[in-house]
Amino acid sequence: MVVVGGGLLGVCCAYWLARRGKSVLLLEREYIAAGATGRNAGFVLPTTARSYPDAVATHGVDVARSLRRLAIDGARLLADIVADEAIAGAHRDRGSVHLALTDDQALKSRQEVALSQADGFDESWLDRRELADLIPTPLGRRIVGGRAVPGALTNSVAVVDGIGTAARRLGVTIRTGVRVGSVRATGSGVVIDTSGGPVHATAAVIATNAWLGELVPRLSGVVRALQGQVIATRPMPEVFRFGMTAPLTATGEYWHQTPDGTIILGGCRAVTTAPSDPAAQVPQPAVHEALQTVLPRLFPEIGPTPAVRGWAGAMAVTSDELPVVDEVDESVWAVGGFNGHGMSYGPIIASLLADWICTATRAPALAPLALDRFPAEERAR
Repeated sequence: MVVVGGGLLGVCCAYWLARRGKSVLLLEREYIAAGATGRNAGFVLPTTARSYPDAVATHGVDVARSLRRLAIDGARLLADIVADEAIAGAHRDRGSVHLALTDDQALKSRQEVALSQADGFDESWLDRRELADLIPTPLGRRIVGGRAVPGALTNSVAVVDGIGTAARRLGVTIRTGVRVGSVRATGSGVVIDTSGGPVHATAAVIATNAWLGELVPRLSGVVRALQGQVIATRPMPEVFRFGMTAPLTATGEYWHQTPDGTIILGGCRAVTTAPSDPAAQVPQPAVHEALQTVLPRLFPEIGPTPAVRGWAGAMAVTSDELPVVDEVDESVWAVGGFNGHGMSYGPIIASLLADWICTATRAPALAPLALDRFPAEERAR
């Protein structure tokens, strides 16, 4: 069978299908991790994209719990793959702290902690004093406290390269620089039209995330591209021992420090209009400049944080902030739209999708991610 897309989802799908005995060809039009996977900040967040109270209000408590557990299982599974496949230097078991900058944000964060704890999820609230004990630089006046959650930090390129290497050992063929024009069910299999000619397969998985609409037109209004942007600073003495986020702008900011002291920091999308073509992954100068002001605004004694490099990536988002996983034609599956949480959801959804393909049985955890949850007009745009 064929997997289209060489990001985390595509590579994990190929890996799990091969482990289940399938012969797999993976096609990628550029290079492995060319999209959001290789351009994110490396957070593995075992939470829903929306706040947990919002997820409960939107989807109901049973579905929200299931989605939260799916993210937790995915984060654990990613750690297991990294360990099992000996992917060196790619994964650190560090949690994250989500800062509150106003009393209202603090109240909502404490409410989220209380609801999460009541449903059995590991979270805690840190007041300003407790945060000050964990961060070896004075806190700015705006910081009220923070919500601490488990999680991990990764070198996402190293992770996907490592899983790709493991997939090759399992017999997966990976071809890069191959453009796919269409994927068509024939009744007896699937034909994938590529820049190198047609490829015939028993089944196909389209895992192109922000580019799903190109191959599945009815997904063009469901899964949309949104550009994220990130900078890397020069190496600095250790200040941040865990990942952090802060709502300085409407779209939020996030950062962590790598083992060599580099700070990877993203966000600030709200400071300018969205690019006309987010899938082009071209950094915007206004965002680049704004990102360099984030840490000095929150931690006044940290000093300037000039970027030594910056990049942009095409995130895939949906209106309800949940991914899409479904069979969109006979023997053709599509998966994408992870709303910034692909590093946690990706490995487990890829595994469950491989099970679905191999057994013709969809796991109950995937039911809330079906395409038919969207109105017909949204699917037809």
